[in-house]
Amino acid sequence: MNPVYRARQSHLIGGSIATQALALYLCLSHGVTKPTEQIAWLDVVGEGSVLVFALSWIVAAIVSRPPGRVTTLLIVGLNCFAFTTMLDFLDEVFSYSSASDWLSMLESIPAAVGMVVMTMALSAWHGEQKALNKQLQRREWTYRDHHQIDEVTQLYLADYWCGRVADLCRRHLGGCALMVDINSFSRFNQDHGYQEGNRFLQEIARLLVMHVRENDLVCRYAGDRFIMLLPDTSLESAIAVARQIEVSVHHLAFRSGANTTAVFQSVRTATTAIECDRSVEQLLTTLHSMLDHQPPQAA
Repeated sequence: MNPVYRARQSHLIGGSIATQALALYLCLSHGVTKPTEQIAWLDVVGEGSVLVFALSWIVAAIVSRPPGRVTTLLIVGLNCFAFTTMLDFLDEVFSYSSASDWLSMLESIPAAVGMVVMTMALSAWHGEQKALNKQLQRREWTYRDHHQIDEVTQLYLADYWCGRVADLCRRHLGGCALMVDINSFSRFNQDHGYQEGNRFLQEIARLLVMHVRENDLVCRYAGDRFIMLLPDTSLESAIAVARQIEVSVHHLAFRSGANTTAVFQSVRTATTAIECDRSVEQLLTTLHSMLDHQPPQAA
């Protein structure tokens, strides 16, 4: 259990213990033990099991939930239910005099109160979950409003990639960076239109994601360039991934609009090891320079 939760919910823990101790005290002080032959052992097992479950629910609620109104209502309602269950269980092993008939009447009242309180708690819990869901949705929209995700490809953008490289270096982990450039993409846009160009970028984005592992990162750098982060990858392995990407794009048959003739494109790639003594800007400059010194390849 979280120590902070335990400290802030000590009153609930103490109240729960006191409530069940009160039920035990009432039975011990007003009843006498039944002879063994009068005890219905099947009822003892059945009502004892219910009592164990009720007490375990109280423990689970205290351990798993943070302090607050919902938690308090849950614990109060469960304690009322457990109080009645405790009296029912002890009834199987204790008998009471006629002067203690009020104790038998007391059994049904806490359970009814507990059901009402728990209904309030569950209603409040529902409202709590709705509020949490709205916060998550708001966080998601805020995240997207900060332009961390590219609207066309739904990949992260370059700033996010730079941040992850910085994190990698702070943890002194190795890896490689891989940049992909689509050859003659401006001409593709002229020939087929920007809408088809965006659709082609989406196809390339999906293809790149298919070539990486779960912990790798694919981002859209800008325009017709993508950038990838391959943690814990040797330069030889990263170059092999780059070659596979080049071959895959070369064989990608893209059909534009109503045109049944497939369009084929090609890409150039640049790969370098991440060296933490170089800044992210120097790393990007190296990748751009490597691409710019490669001649465009024919599709």
